[in-house]
Amino acid sequence: MTLRATLALLAILPVLPIRPALAQTDISGSVALQSDYRYRGQSLGDDRPSPQLTLNLDHASGWYAGLFASGFSIGDVHGAKLQAYGGYALRLRSGWSVEAGCSRSTYTQLHDNDFNECYAGASGERVTARLYYAPRYLGRMARAWYGEANLFYPVHPRFNLIAHAGLLRTQRGADWAGMPASSRYDLRLGASIPFGNWTVQLAREQTQDDTLRYNNYPVRSPRAWVLGASYAF
Repeated sequence: MTLRATLALLAILPVLPIRPALAQTDISGSVALQSDYRYRGQSLGDDRPSPQLTLNLDHASGWYAGLFASGFSIGDVHGAKLQAYGGYALRLRSGWSVEAGCSRSTYTQLHDNDFNECYAGASGERVTARLYYAPRYLGRMARAWYGEANLFYPVHPRFNLIAHAGLLRTQRGADWAGMPASSRYDLRLGASIPFGNWTVQLAREQTQDDTLRYNNYPVRSPRAWVLGASYAF
């Protein structure tokens, strides 16, 4: 799917239902700047800040769609990573929500890494968990599973703790293209401070130091401090 086709699809999604249903659609998003964009523990930056944009469409029926865009620098290649996604979320009487959906990730200057992925998950007031499956992870002949859990804990109205744990597992018999033969973990622990619609976040990230990197990705330390600022609208 090309960038033009992706944007066109997202443009028509909110108008596909009949006009009364459109009024039940919420539009939200955020803009952010990250000192280092790390994807599942691996750096997509080149010691350069990465601007990011997120747009969400949520319908009262439970259907949703969205777009995430981020700048990336992989070696001598500089461009944008675009991720279009859509799915369905159901709120349970217990207060938890369950969801399922699919996404398409596109690299504007590195289409060899484009791939599709589907996921299912659950979320509570402070915890979210998801399991992802990609039949051709990062455009390669490798089936991959990725599980993650995220924690948000408000210590104070002006101070929140955040934590993340993820595990990537590929179904292939040998290391290749930066993929682990069995599995690789990534961790994040940090704090976020809200200022109205603004949020500043500082986190320590760590991944398994298996000397492997995603295909064409720059070699970076498995541990890093990441500073970010975002504005929600």
